[in-house]
Amino acid sequence: MLKLKTFIIFLFFISFLYAKPFKKTFTVSYDPNYAPFSYLENQEPQGLLIDYWKLWAEKNNYEIKFINGKLWDNSIQLLKEGKVDFFLGTEVYKDWMYGSNVFYKRRTALFTHKQTSKDFTKNASYIIGIIGKDYEQVIKENFPNSEIIIYKDYDKAINNLISKKIDLLYDDKIAIEFYTLQTRHFHEIKSIELFSKISETSAIALNQELIDIFNKGFNKLTPEELYDIESKWIINDKFKYYNRTKEFTLSEEEKEFIKKNEFKISIGEQWKPFSFKSSSNLPTGISTEIWELLSKKLNLKTKYTFFKTFTEQLQSIETKKQDIIFSTGKTKDREKYSIFTKSYISFPISIVTLKDENFIENIEQIKNKKIAVGRNFTAHKLLKEKYPKLDFLLVPNIKKGLQAVENKKAFAYIDIKPSLTYNIGKLDFENLKISGNTGLNFNLAIMIRDDYQLLQSALNKAIDNLDEQEMQNIINKWENIQFENRFDYEMIWIVLSIIILIITILVYLNQLNIKRNKILKEKVEERTKELKKLNESLERKVEEKTKELKKANYLLDEAQKIAHLGSFQYDIKKDELFWSNEHFKIFELSADEVKPSVELFLSYVHEEDKKLIKNHIKKLFSFRSKLINEFRIVLKNNTIKYLQISSKITKVDEKSDPVLIVGTVLDITKIKKLEQEKRERDTILAQQSKMAAMGEMLENIAHQWRQPLSVISTASTGMQLTLEIENKISKELVLDNIQTINEHAQYLSKTIDDFRNFFNPNKEKTTFQIDSCINKSLYLITSKINSSKIELIKEMEDTTISTLESELTQVLLNIFNNAIDALNQKKIENKLIFIEAKKQNDNIFISIKDNAGGVPKEIRNRIFEPYFTTKHKSQGTGIGLYMSSQIITKHLNGSIKLENEEFTFDNKIYKGANFKIIFPLVT
Repeated sequence: MLKLKTFIIFLFFISFLYAKPFKKTFTVSYDPNYAPFSYLENQEPQGLLIDYWKLWAEKNNYEIKFINGKLWDNSIQLLKEGKVDFFLGTEVYKDWMYGSNVFYKRRTALFTHKQTSKDFTKNASYIIGIIGKDYEQVIKENFPNSEIIIYKDYDKAINNLISKKIDLLYDDKIAIEFYTLQTRHFHEIKSIELFSKISETSAIALNQELIDIFNKGFNKLTPEELYDIESKWIINDKFKYYNRTKEFTLSEEEKEFIKKNEFKISIGEQWKPFSFKSSSNLPTGISTEIWELLSKKLNLKTKYTFFKTFTEQLQSIETKKQDIIFSTGKTKDREKYSIFTKSYISFPISIVTLKDENFIENIEQIKNKKIAVGRNFTAHKLLKEKYPKLDFLLVPNIKKGLQAVENKKAFAYIDIKPSLTYNIGKLDFENLKISGNTGLNFNLAIMIRDDYQLLQSALNKAIDNLDEQEMQNIINKWENIQFENRFDYEMIWIVLSIIILIITILVYLNQLNIKRNKILKEKVEERTKELKKLNESLERKVEEKTKELKKANYLLDEAQKIAHLGSFQYDIKKDELFWSNEHFKIFELSADEVKPSVELFLSYVHEEDKKLIKNHIKKLFSFRSKLINEFRIVLKNNTIKYLQISSKITKVDEKSDPVLIVGTVLDITKIKKLEQEKRERDTILAQQSKMAAMGEMLENIAHQWRQPLSVISTASTGMQLTLEIENKISKELVLDNIQTINEHAQYLSKTIDDFRNFFNPNKEKTTFQIDSCINKSLYLITSKINSSKIELIKEMEDTTISTLESELTQVLLNIFNNAIDALNQKKIENKLIFIEAKKQNDNIFISIKDNAGGVPKEIRNRIFEPYFTTKHKSQGTGIGLYMSSQIITKHLNGSIKLENEEFTFDNKIYKGANFKIIFPLVT
C-alpha cells in the first residue's frame, strides 16, 4: 500500500514538472487599414506593430487575440466600451485613455495632389482630411481657418485627394506612402514641408494596471530584436526609430593579419558620387567616406591606385595586383575570383528617360526598348542575370549612357539612383529625369581578393558597428551638393540686343494697332447697340419660357438653380442628348426653342476652347473615368460665361462599348469675376502703399534740403550785403561763396538721384549686398532719424542675395518709419533702433527692433491687416505693414512676424517691438 501511494505521488510530481505553464490571454483591437503598421492579409493580422505585440507576448508567455475593429475609430470604441484589453497603439488624446511608455515614434506629414503648385500657409483656408479623430485637435490649432474632414479609412481619403475634393491630407507619412504604393496612386501625390510632427505610439488601456503589465513585459525586449522587426517593414534607415550598434572584437588571427599587411585599394576615377578622383587627386565620394570610417575602425594601412574603367578594376582583383574594391556589388561571375563583405548600404537601381516620358512602374514596361548600361557595371550584371533577353547598349561610363538617352540612341539608361541624380545635375542634362525604379536594389559591398578571408571577417564586424546616423549624414551631404552654372555672357548680350530690337518693332506695330483699334472700336460700339436691343428681346423670351419650365420640375430646378448646376445625358447609340432646365438656363436657351445636340453644344463653346472640349470627349472614351474641365461659352448676345464640365461613362453594352454618358455643367462665371476683382483690389492696395511711401519720401526730401538751401541762401545774401555796404566785393570772397554754393548744389543733385531711385524702382531681380540695401534705406530717411535723435545699433553681415531690391527697400522703409513714429509718440529719452542681418542656412534673416515699449497685445495680431492703423487718420493709411507682409510672403517667398521683446543694452532693460524677416538668398 505504501509503495502504491509513493508511486501516485511520483506521478503527480512528474505531471507537475512537464505540465505546460498557464498562459494569460489579452485581447488587442486594431485598424486593418493602417499598413504597414497593422493590416489584414489572408484573414490574418500583419504589420510592424502587430509583430511588436507578438514578440511581447512570446517574451512574457502571454497569448494575444487580435480583434479586427474594421475602422480606426471603431477600434478605439471597442476599448472604450471595455470589449478589449488594449488598443494596438497611438498617442493618448482622450481623458479616459491610459498610455504605456512610448515604444515607437512615427513622423506625420501633409500630402497634396502632385499637380498642385500653389504655396500653402497655415493661416489660409483649406479643406484638410484626417483618418480618425486623433489628429483633429493638432490640425485645428495649426490651421485655424481650415475645414477638417474626418475619414474612416484611407480609401475614400486618398480618392478625394486625387480628385482634388480636399486640398490636403494629414496622417502618418509612411502609412500614406505604403498605401498609395499598393494602390498605384503614389505618383499622383506629394508631401509638403508646411507642417509635420513626431507622433508617439503607446499601448492604450482603460486602467493603469494593464499599462504596468505592458511596460514591464516590453522592458524584456532587446533593441536588437526591435530593430530586426522594424527592418523587416521599414527599408529606409532614415525613417527607422530603433538603431542597432554592436561592439566588436577582432580575433588574434585577424589582428595579426591586419598588422602585417598593407592593403592595395583599387578606385575608379569617374564613378560619381560614390568613388572618384577629386581635383586634388585624392579619392572622394560616398563610398570613400564610408570606407575611411571602416579603415579607421580597423586601423588599416592602405595604398590607393586609380583606374580609368571599372573593367580594369575587376581585372586588378582577379590578377591579385590589387586587394580591395570598396564600392561595388556582388554578382555570380565576380564570386569566381573574389569574396565579398556583407552590404554596408543599399540603393535602388533606377531608370532615366527623357522628361516627356511617363512614370515607369517596373522594368516590364520597357523590356522591348533599347536600354543603355555601363559595361561590366553591377547594374549591368544584375539586370543580365534577372532579365537576360533585354536589349542592352553597353557604354564605358555614365556620361555616355546619359548622352545616348538624350540623343535617342537608347530609350533609357539604368544605374544606381544617387549616381544618376548626381550626374544629371552635374552634367546639366536638363531634359532627362528619373522616371522609375527597376525593382532591383544595388547592395554596395566590399570586394576582396579570394585569399583574404581574415580581412573579410574583420570588415564584416566593422560594418555591423557603423553608426547609421553617421552614414545618413554622409549620404545627405552628397545629395545636397549644388552645381555651378557657367554663363555665356557674350550670348546674353546678343540675346539682349535681339530683345531690344524686337521691342522696338513691337512698339511701332503697337502704335499702328492703336489707330486701327480706334476705328474698329467705333464700329463695335454701333454693332453693340444693335445687339443690345436684340439681347433685351431674347432675354424677355427666355424669362417667359423659364417660368413655364419651373412649373414642370420645380424641386430639381430649384436645387440646380441654387447651385448654378445643369445636368445632361447622352445616349451614344441613339445620338440623343438630354439637358436639364438649369442646363438650358446656363446657355440662355429654352427646351421649346432648340433641341439639344452635340453640334449645338460645340457651337456655343468659345473658339479657343473647342479643342479642349473635343479632347475631353476623346479622353472620356479612352480612360472611362470621371473627367473635369473648365471652358468658356459664347452666348447669342456675345456674353462669355465660364463653365466647369464633369462627365463620366455610366453604362456599357455587352462588348464593353460605352452606351450612356452623364454629366453636369456648373456656372462659375461669378467665381471668375470675384477672382478678377480680388486681383484689382490688390493692385489698388499696392498703389496706395506706394503713394503713402512717396508722401513720407517727400517729407524726407524737405528735411534733407533745409540745411543746404539755408547755406546757399546765406552765401548769396552775404555777397549781396557786402556789395551794398562796401560797393565792391573781393575776388576771394566771391570764389569762396561760389564754391560753397556749388558744393551744396551738388549735394542737392545727389539727393534727387537717390530719391529718384526709390520712385522708379527696378522690378527685376538683382544681386546685391544685404548690408548695402539696408544702409541705402536708412540714408533715405537720414534727416528723419537725425531730427528724432535716434541711435542706430547695426550688426550686419555682407551677405550677397538675389531678389527684388526695390520691393525689399519698400518693406524696410515701412518698418523703419513705424519704429521712428513709435519712438516719437512715446517721447522716450534714449531712442534706439537695433538692426541685425545675417545668413541662416540658405536664407537671409533680418531683425529690426526698437525700445518703444512694444505693440499692445490686443492689436498685435491685426497689424498686418489692410487699413488697420494705430495712428491718426492724417498720419497713417494702415496699408504699409499689410503691403510689407504681401511683398515678403508672395514676392520674396519668405515670412515676416512681430514679437514684443525685453532686452538689455548698456546695462539698462528695454522693451520694444521686433520685426523678424526671413526669405531665401535667391528668390
